[in-house]
Amino acid sequence: MDNLTQEELNTDMTEIGVGRYRNKVEGARSRSMESETAYGQRLIRGALPSYIKAIDETKTKWSKVKNKGQWQIDLIATPSDKIGFLVIRTVLDQMTRSTKMASLCTKVGNVIDYQNRCEILSKTNQKGEGIILGALRKRNWNASKHHVRVSIKHEVEKGLMEDVPAWTRRDVMAAGLNLVELLRDVTGIIKYRYITDTGRRNPTRYVVASKDTMKWIREFNYHKEMLSPFWLPTVDTPQEWANVWEGGYKTEDTELPKLPFIKTTNMDFLRSIEGKIEEPMEACNLIQQTPWRINDEVLATMTWAWKNSVTIGGLPSREDEMLPDLPDDFDVDKRVAARWKRMASGVHKRNMATRSKRLLTSKVLYLAEKLAGNRFFYPTHCDFRGRAYNIPAFLGIQGSDTCRGLLRFARSKRIKTATDRKWLAIQGANTWGYDKVTLEERVAWAENFAKDAIRIAANPTKEQLWTEADDPWQFLAWCFEWATLHNTGKLDSFLPVNMDATNNGLQILSMLTRDEYGMAATNVSPTDTPADIYGVVAKQAEVFLKDQASEGDAIAAKWLEFGIDRKTTKRPVMCYSYGLTEYSNRAYISEWYEEQIHALGRSKPFDEDEKYLAVHVLAKAIWQGIESVLDKPKQCMDWFQQCAGLLTDAGAPISWVTPSGFPVHQEYLNFTSKKINTWISGNATHVRFREEDDRLSKVRQKNGVSPNFVHSLDAAALHKTIIKANKEAGIYDFAFIHDSYGTHATGCEALSKSLRDVFISMFSVDLLRDWKHQLEYTTQLELPEPPTYGTADISKIKNSTYFFS
Repeated sequence: MDNLTQEELNTDMTEIGVGRYRNKVEGARSRSMESETAYGQRLIRGALPSYIKAIDETKTKWSKVKNKGQWQIDLIATPSDKIGFLVIRTVLDQMTRSTKMASLCTKVGNVIDYQNRCEILSKTNQKGEGIILGALRKRNWNASKHHVRVSIKHEVEKGLMEDVPAWTRRDVMAAGLNLVELLRDVTGIIKYRYITDTGRRNPTRYVVASKDTMKWIREFNYHKEMLSPFWLPTVDTPQEWANVWEGGYKTEDTELPKLPFIKTTNMDFLRSIEGKIEEPMEACNLIQQTPWRINDEVLATMTWAWKNSVTIGGLPSREDEMLPDLPDDFDVDKRVAARWKRMASGVHKRNMATRSKRLLTSKVLYLAEKLAGNRFFYPTHCDFRGRAYNIPAFLGIQGSDTCRGLLRFARSKRIKTATDRKWLAIQGANTWGYDKVTLEERVAWAENFAKDAIRIAANPTKEQLWTEADDPWQFLAWCFEWATLHNTGKLDSFLPVNMDATNNGLQILSMLTRDEYGMAATNVSPTDTPADIYGVVAKQAEVFLKDQASEGDAIAAKWLEFGIDRKTTKRPVMCYSYGLTEYSNRAYISEWYEEQIHALGRSKPFDEDEKYLAVHVLAKAIWQGIESVLDKPKQCMDWFQQCAGLLTDAGAPISWVTPSGFPVHQEYLNFTSKKINTWISGNATHVRFREEDDRLSKVRQKNGVSPNFVHSLDAAALHKTIIKANKEAGIYDFAFIHDSYGTHATGCEALSKSLRDVFISMFSVDLLRDWKHQLEYTTQLELPEPPTYGTADISKIKNSTYFFS
C-alpha cells in the first residue's frame, strides 16, 4: 500500500488492538467461559483468598450441626480452595448475562457434586481416571455427568467400589444457594435482581454482576484494549529517547499508550531512573532511525508460494497431517491401542504447531503487503537486561528467516571494492549454510554459485535450488543482488549483511574467566579455520554413546547408527549458558528427532514404545558432553548462583550497571501458586496471586542471575559497537540481533573492526570482580571470590577472523 501516513498507521494500531481484544472477550462470552478472560482471571485472583477464608469459617459452623445434609457432609470434606475456585468460575462464566438464581444454584451444586464424584472415583477405583477422561470427551456437560454417574453405578454393581451417596435435587440446590449467597456477601461481585415475568404473580430472582463490578469490568476492558494496540512500524522517524518515558512512538495527540524505554513491570524501578541513559539510548536511537523497505521480489515469490500452497522456503503446509490408520486389533490389544494413541498425539501436536505457523505466516504477509512501497522504521526499546528489541511484532529484522528475507534497507550502498564484494559473497555462503569453512572458501563458493544465482533470480518459482538453503528467503534475497552484480558488473546494494557470533553466551563466559579452551572452541582466540563448539560436543557425546554401546546398550548403538552431528547439539549448547536444564535439554533433543523423522523423512530407528527412553539416553550423553567440554563456564555459572543465594538470603535484590551504563535490576518475587486440581476441565487449574510478604524467590534469583548477567554484557557490547561504528566509520544503517551484527556489505569491514575493539576494551576489565564489588558496595555484604581464571589473552580477539563472521 503506497503512501501510508502515520495517522493511518496510528488508527490501525489502535483499531486492530481493540478489535483483537474484543474478539477474545466476545468469544469467551459466547462459550459461557468469561472466567478465561483477562478481567475474569483478575476477578478470580482478587476474590478467591477472602472467599476461601469465608468457606472455611462456614464449614466450621456446619461441623457443629447435628443433622447435616449430605451436601454439608461432602462440602466439609472437600478442600475449600477447590470449592471456592469452582464456584467463582461457574458464576463468572454467566456473570454479564442475567441468570435465574435457581438455574445458577443448580449449576453450582451440580459442579460441586460432579467434582466430588470424580474425586472419589479416581481414588477408589483402578479405572477411575480413565472413566473421567472418557466423560470429558462427551458432547456436553450433561452427557459427561451422566457418563460418570452410570459408570459409578456399574462399578458398584461389580463390587469394584463402594457406592457414592447421591445428592438429591434438594442437596444440589441447598449447596448452590449457600455458596452463591456466601459469594455475594463476601465479595460483592454479584447482586440479585427481581423481575416479574409476563404471566407470573411473583418476581423471579436473577443473579447479575453488581453495579460496581460492571463498572470495573467496563473500565478494565477499556483500559486493557487501549493499552493493547497492535504495534506496527512507523512511516515517520521515531522520536529519539530522551529519558525512560519519552521516545520511540510519538504518542502525543494519539490514542496510543506510552511505552517506557525499559520493558519491565517494576514501576518503582523505572521511576527511580532519572534523565537519559546515554549509551543505550543513543544506540537504540540509531537502530530505530534505520529506514527499511519491503523486498518486492521476495514478497512476490512468497505470495505465489503461499497462494498456491507450495511448501517451499519453510512455509507451512496448508493441509493438516493425516492420523495413522486405526489398527485392526485396536479394541482388543491394549498395547496396540496405547501405541496408536501416542502416534496420534504426536500428529495432533505437529498439526497444532503447523496451524500456529500458518497464522503467523498470514500475519507476516499481511504486514508486508501493507508496508510495500513505503519507507518505514522500527521503534526500539530495551528489556530489563539492556537487550535492544524492535517493538513491532511479527515482521521484523529480529524475526525468522521468512521475516528477514522480506526486509531490505531503504538506503543503498554501491559495491565498489573487492572488500565490499567479499562481504556480499560471505552473506550468500552464510545463508546457504556454507559457514563452517574459511572466509576465502565462502567467497569462492559464492563466485562459483553465480550462474545458479542468475537462473534463480530470473525465475525463482521454477528454479528452486534456493529452497535448499539453511535460510532460504534470505538466500533468495541475496541471489537477486548477486545476479545483478554478475549480470551488470555493478550493484547498488540494499541487502543487510550479518556477522554472527559463535555462541555468544559461551564466548562471554569464556572471556570472563580467561578460559583458553573455551575461547578457542568459540572462536574468540585466533584460528586458521572456524572452530565448531557444537561439533566438539557432538563428538564427545558420541564417545559416551560408544562406551554404552560396548557394554551392550542397544539404544546407544542405534543412535550411533542413526548418526548425531552439530545440529543435534546446537540448541542445547546454545542454551547452556542461559540456564539449560536437563528437562529442556531432553525437549530440544526430542524436537530435533521429530524434525529428522517427520520433516526430513528419515526412517525411524525406534518404535513409539522406545522413543522416550531413547531421547533420554541421547540427552544424557549430550549433557555429559557439554559439561566435560565447558568446565570453566560451568564454574562461573555456579559462582553466580552461589552469590545470588547469599544475596537472596539477606533479602537483597541483585542490581548492577553494565559497561554501557545500563542499570539492571533483578528482583524475582516469591509467588505462592494455588494449584487446584479439578475434574471439570480435566486439567490442573492454577490460580496465582502474590503473597503479602513479597519475599524474593531464591530459586528464581539463582537461576536467573547468570543468563541475565551474560545477556546484559552482550547488550552492552551491542550498544557500544553501534555508537563506535556510527561515530568512527560513518555507518548509519543497522540490522542488529543481540549477537548478530549487520549493515551494508560496504560497512562490514569497519563494523568488524569496531566490534572487536569494543569486546577487547570491555573484557580487558575484570568484569566478574567489578560485578562483585558493585553488589558488595550496594548491599554491604561480603561475596565469595570468583573462580580461578585461565591465562588467555583477551587482546588476541583483534586477530580472530571467526569471532564474528
